[in-house]
Amino acid sequence: MIKFPSSILLLTVCFGLNSYVFAAKVTASVDATSISQNDVFTFKIEAKDAESNPKVDITPLLKNFSVVSGPSQQTSMSWINGKMQTSRNLTWTLVPMKTGTLTIPSLSISVGNKSFRTKTIRMKVSRGKQLAEAKDLFLTVELDKSEVYPGEQVTVIYKLFTRVNMSIQDLEMPKFVGFWVEELFAPNRVEFRKVNLKGVQYNVAHLYSAALFPTKTGELFLDPMKVKCNVTVKNKKRRKSIWDDPFFDSFSRQQTVPKVLLTEKTLINVKPYPNGKPADFTGAVGSFTLSAFADMKSVKANEAITLKVKLHGTGNISMFSLPEFDFPQTLEVFPPTSTINKEPLRDNITGSVSWEYILIPRQEGRFIIPRIELPFFDSKTEEWDRTSTRPIQISVLPGETSAEVSSGLTKEEVVLLGSDIRYIRREIPQWIYRKYSGISFEILTLYGLSLIFFISPGFMKNIQRNKGGTEDIRRSKKALKTAMRALNKTQGDIFSHASRIQYRYLKDRFLLSTENLDPLTAESLLANSIPDGELKELVHMLKICDSGQYAPGKNAEEKSLITDVKSLLKRIDAHA
Repeated sequence: MIKFPSSILLLTVCFGLNSYVFAAKVTASVDATSISQNDVFTFKIEAKDAESNPKVDITPLLKNFSVVSGPSQQTSMSWINGKMQTSRNLTWTLVPMKTGTLTIPSLSISVGNKSFRTKTIRMKVSRGKQLAEAKDLFLTVELDKSEVYPGEQVTVIYKLFTRVNMSIQDLEMPKFVGFWVEELFAPNRVEFRKVNLKGVQYNVAHLYSAALFPTKTGELFLDPMKVKCNVTVKNKKRRKSIWDDPFFDSFSRQQTVPKVLLTEKTLINVKPYPNGKPADFTGAVGSFTLSAFADMKSVKANEAITLKVKLHGTGNISMFSLPEFDFPQTLEVFPPTSTINKEPLRDNITGSVSWEYILIPRQEGRFIIPRIELPFFDSKTEEWDRTSTRPIQISVLPGETSAEVSSGLTKEEVVLLGSDIRYIRREIPQWIYRKYSGISFEILTLYGLSLIFFISPGFMKNIQRNKGGTEDIRRSKKALKTAMRALNKTQGDIFSHASRIQYRYLKDRFLLSTENLDPLTAESLLANSIPDGELKELVHMLKICDSGQYAPGKNAEEKSLITDVKSLLKRIDAHA
């Protein structure tokens, strides 16, 4: 057994006590207090002589700064004059989001069971070099117009210009709040090409472009696009050596530094519409033509007709629906189905929207499908205009059967209904009299089975028909329960998930015939089914979901989105 001198044991105990006697000290610091807007800096929280790592919420400083990377943890230990000192650090790489004098506020930090507060840090952020000073690396945002009307397209293009060696690490899209977004160009791989800008050669890359349609009036701002990159620069702090020969200069005096590029915050002024807005205006902005045709001009009563209405033009074709119009009362009208086709490789959104109606005339005679009109605002001429179809005349001949067809049948079932029943024999049979000799049990059994086999198809068909006829009603009753169960299973993007479930609920609950819904279409179709308060809240919620899924990035409403959607659907279901 080894025995240690009492002095050594006493020294060891003293060292152990010293490590707990010294109180923890927490500080916050930055590596530079004067930077340009595109420069990154290091923000460090250091806890000396702490028994555990510091914990801090940096949310208060995200108002003026954005996180490039971090936090990274580091622990160090040293002995000074026989005393042990420890340092536990948290480090972030940040970039300023605007210029001027910015403040890193006092932060609350917890170390174990103790709490500390840091001191505020003031930073001076300058705008940096302008384009006239031939910047080597910068982002631009280009708008084809900065003053528009609601629903009028604004084309935005983001480009990266560089004269230095660099690589893109991450690209953060802006939040297009207040706009309906249609993506025009988003490359899978960034490619550069050479351009001459005011006599200076640059490599330029087209990063992203989109068609923006403002949904409200007033001043709307486009938040900056953020690009994180690594740039190769010369190392001016390195000491000179024999390798400073010009031949080796390009290899020995270079280093890679992180850089964050931001576009300018861009203003778009959205003007209100001029006077004279039509009462039946549904939001169409652009230039459009409307046409309609029926697949048959002469039919028999109770036979189906297909009416196709097609809208073609340039503008916000995804943001409006047809105004309501009345068909003759002798027609049974099925809810329409709609499809949207957009022409690719066009900067201005151009395409067509088709609506298909199934009509069934119930009486013979002649009737006219009235003119269908769509008012729209022409943003080029800044005037109200209107496009319309021609009236269509249909001749209805007496039908082969007067039986009415239930509204649950499709067009194909209506056409085939007349051929469902066929007579096997029309002539009267000639019976041969035979002397009755009694009926055996086997014959009765055979007749009974034959009778069952004969009538069972009819019973089964009626059961299936009744079941199919009530399928929509059963799905409508279970729509809320299905939506609640789906909302509890969040998958992928929360905005896309919530939007998809709301549209599915509306289709099932109110027996809508189309799945191609958008906020304005839903508002038009459900105007008479949902109270005004809940309908406005529904349209607002759908727009929030569309904004969140088409504009990448976190949204302030994301945390309470699912709860708000559940509450809204329950209130809508209670009034339905």
